[in-house]
Amino acid sequence: MAQALEALLYRSQIVNRIGPLHMVLLVERARLYNQIAGITGHLIYVDYSFMQYAEGPPAALDVLWRKLQCDPRHFAVELLARFPLTQRRYRGSSLKFSGQPYYQQYQMTGFAPVQPDDMATLLASCLAQQQGDGAALCVTGR
Repeated sequence: MAQALEALLYRSQIVNRIGPLHMVLLVERARLYNQIAGITGHLIYVDYSFMQYAEGPPAALDVLWRKLQCDPRHFAVELLARFPLTQRRYRGSSLKFSGQPYYQQYQMTGFAPVQPDDMATLLASCLAQQQGDGAALCVTGR
């Protein structure tokens, strides 16, 4: 029997500005955690805001969600969607990262420059999938 999968989408604000090297370290630590927990997904960081789509076993997402709610680096942590999945969207990628183009200089694996509508697109597609629109793909469109 296949393991149950769920998706979780949240957004939050950061308490203090994150410098580029701190962000690189944060992403690398999150990738390691996700790999161990069986989580894959996409983190978008723009204008002092995070939006993250995470997919994995429900118990792993429960732990991740509790950790995020208690993380002192975040405030206004808001669960936007949570729904069952039949398959992963980010197979083989513990965490894709999108941010300002200057992060390219750090040669991060899985990095894509953020596009102006990435957060809105991700939110709309996940909400459509949560409501049962099988044609919706919970991705940023790229």
